[in-house]
Formats: sequence, structure tokens, C-alpha cells
Amino acid sequence: LIVLIMINVTDSISNSIIGPSLIFYVVEMGGTKSQYGMIMSSSFLSGIIMMGVYGKWIDSNGNKYKQPYMASFGLGILGSLVYFLAILLPKGKLAVATILLGRFITGMGAASRTLAYSYVATAIPRDQQRTILTMMSMTRSFGMMLGPLMNLLVSKVDTSLVLYKDITITVNQNNSVGLIIASGEIFLCTIMFLFLKDPQQLKTQEKEEVIGTTTKRRSLLISSCFDLFLPLVTMFVFMFNFSLYAVTIPPVGNHALGWDPVMISNVLAVQAVVLFIGMCASMVCSMKDVSDFYMIGFGNLCFVIGGTATYVYWTSSSSSSTVAAALKFAIPIFIVSFSYPFLGPANRSKFTKAVHNHKELENKHGAMQALFNQAFMLAGFISPSFVAAFVLRSPNDIDSSDNKHELTSLAWYIPISSSILILLLIY
Repeated sequence: LIVLIMINVTDSISNSIIGPSLIFYVVEMGGTKSQYGMIMSSSFLSGIIMMGVYGKWIDSNGNKYKQPYMASFGLGILGSLVYFLAILLPKGKLAVATILLGRFITGMGAASRTLAYSYVATAIPRDQQRTILTMMSMTRSFGMMLGPLMNLLVSKVDTSLVLYKDITITVNQNNSVGLIIASGEIFLCTIMFLFLKDPQQLKTQEKEEVIGTTTKRRSLLISSCFDLFLPLVTMFVFMFNFSLYAVTIPPVGNHALGWDPVMISNVLAVQAVVLFIGMCASMVCSMKDVSDFYMIGFGNLCFVIGGTATYVYWTSSSSSSTVAAALKFAIPIFIVSFSYPFLGPANRSKFTKAVHNHKELENKHGAMQALFNQAFMLAGFISPSFVAAFVLRSPNDIDSSDNKHELTSLAWYIPISSSILILLLIY
């Protein structure tokens, strides 16, 4: 579990430094807002493809984790180096496409993070799984807290490296992120190889019977059994809603408040503190056996409130530099961040319990946890492009209009979809 926690922390640090800087790297290399959305989506697309591969790999190799993790870290290193080297190319379509390729390959590696949840599902007693899942989610907030420090260090990077004779590569605050992420992947690969122990092998059955039954009935089970279907839908909607903030925080913070990546990262650090407080509160609720129903319902209610505040308060005005404007920008982010510890682990726990209750899915935890993660990866793939194209308004449009909202009215999809989830949960 310590190895899995280290993977969580390192991943969250990587996300904390690439999130605020990505749009500036894309613009530096001649990209557009729409291309930025596509690049944000690319890692989710590759994740959707690879999660099923990792899940089936685990189910078919006797629940052994080292080889899949080794492959994923190799892909992570390759993708990060491609991202880093994109600056060598002339500005324009080719350079932007290379950034996209780097993020796509990195997403193929990051998809292996679903293995941690199948590890918990097979190695941890059922009555302790929600607490462990909450604890694992909590560790991600530690990495987010380190994000501002890393961004402060990265913001000072301005140098060059001689690769070969006359080939010199510029290393700045935007592309140096690729080197940092590659270094993190090497670190994770090392500690995984040295310290990760595989859980005991699952009970074996006649392979043909198990695979045949599962292949024919899995889709029917998920679509017909509400206990399996609703957690998948909930995860999809949650990620679709939360992705709005990943896409819009840097450009909105820059336009409405004039913030640079370091200042935006400071908000993300406070977000991590709020997330950690939410994790602690969620942990207490979990230890007191508060039902998944109430925790998931509370999480969705926070999204209704936070999503409404996002559209109402995210505006550009002459007083945008005041503390009040900064609070209006940050508070909706903090509300939805506080909700995740209640919604995410409880929803995954609900899904894992449902899988345990279906004997047809025995020894298929890798594939089912991959499917669960594919639900939010699918949302993560669709949402950035949708938000960038239809929800995020361009600075020129805002400046030339009487409507100073940073987002279009389509941003109301967050409170509306979360309200529908509450009704489905009650049903």
C-alpha cells in the first residue's frame, strides 16, 4: 500500500504542475484554445483504450502487478520526453501535434493507475475497503499541496541543453514539466520494482467457463443491474463536471484576475488543503459507518451549489483585482473540491460491493475496476473539448460584450446533472 500511496502522491504533483502550464505551452508553440482542449482530452482517450488492457492483463496473469506497472512507467517516460522535445519543432501544427502525442502516450501509462483499485479490491477485506480508498484519495492532496512549490521552482527555469553538437534545446517553465514528470516515472518504477508485493493469487476456476460467462453477460449485467449501472453513471457525470475546472481555471484566472501559472497554482494549493479537510471529514464518516447513500448525496449536493456559484460569480469586471473578486473565483472551486472525498470513494466502494455480490464477476476485479475508471476517463476525454469549445468564452468576446460572464450558459449543466443524480440515488 505504501508503494501505491507513493504513486498517488507523485501523480498528483505531476498533475499540479502540468495543469497550470499546459495552455501557456500550447500558446507558445502556436496553438489555439480548441487545440488546448483536444490536448487535455488526448490523455483521457488513451487512458480509455489502455485501462481495459491493464485490467485484463491482471485478471489473466494470476493477479501479478509488476509487469503491467513496468510497462506503464515506460510509456510515461516516453510520453513525457516527447512532450519536452516538442519545443525543438517550428511553431505551428506540427509542434502542437507533438505535444498532443506526448500527452496521449503519457495517458497510456497513467491508465495503469486503475490497478491500485483492483489491488485494494482483491487484497483488502471488504469492510475496510472504503476507508482504504478514502486514505488513498487523501494522499493525492499531499501532492497537490506541493504543487505551488514545484511551480515556483519551475517558473525560474530558463536555460538550454546541448543534445548533440549543434542541436540545442530550450528549457523553460513550460516544457521543463516534461522532464520533471519523466523523472517522477523513473522514481516510481524503481520503488515499485523494489518494494511492491503482489497480493495472494485469486481462486482459480475453470477458465473457459468463467471467461465465457463473463463475456456474454457482463454488458447485460451492467445495463440491467442498477447497483452496477448507477455508480458508473455517477462517476461519468462527476468527472464531466469536475473537468470543467481543470480546463477553465488557468484561462479564467489569467483573464479575469491577471494571474500567472504560479498564482493559479497557489489557488490549487489551497484547493488541496480544502480537499484534505474533506478527506478527513469523509474518513470520520467512514469510520462511523455513515452509509454510501448519504455521502454520495452530499457530494452531489455540493456540486449543485458549487456549479451554480461558478456561473454566477465567474465574471470579468473592473474590480477583478480585489480580494472579493478572488474569493468569488476561488470559493466555487473549494466547494466542489470539498465534495469529492464524500462522492468518489463512497461511489467506488458502492460499485466494488456490487461486483462482489455478482458471482458471475468473480475473478474479474481487474476488468471491472478498469471499466469503472473508463467511465470517468470517457468523461475526461469528452469534457475538455466540449468545455473549451462551448463553455469557455474567449477574452475578446467577453471584452467586447456587455455580458461579463467568463462561461456560457451551458455551464449550468453542472448543477442540473448533479440534481438528476440525487434523484436517481433516491430512486
